[in-house]
Amino acid sequence: MAATKFNTEAMEQCRTTVSSQAGQFGAIGDGFSGQYGNPDIFGKLGSSGAISGAVSAMDQAGTQEFEAAEKVLRKVEGALDAIQTNVANVEEANKNSMKAV
Repeated sequence: MAATKFNTEAMEQCRTTVSSQAGQFGAIGDGFSGQYGNPDIFGKLGSSGAISGAVSAMDQAGTQEFEAAEKVLRKVEGALDAIQTNVANVEEANKNSMKAV
C-alpha cells in the first residue's frame, strides 16, 4: 500500500485563506443590510414605489447571498480543520504505537 502524504502547511494556508474570505463575504453582506430605498428619492414618478421595491428586493437578495457564501466558507474552514486534526491524531497514534526494538 502506498504511503499517503499530507502537506499540513498547505492545508493550513488553505484553511486560513478560506477563513479570511468568509469574513470578507460576511462584511459585504453586512453592508447591504438595511439599505432600503425610499420612493421619494426617485421623485414624483408613478413608478417610484416599484423602483424602490426592486431596490429593496435587490438589497435583501444581496444580503442573503453573501450570508450564504459566508456560511459555506465557514463550513469549508471547519472541514479543513477537522481533516488537519484527524491527520495529526492518527500520526500521533501511529508514532506512539511504534515500539523501539
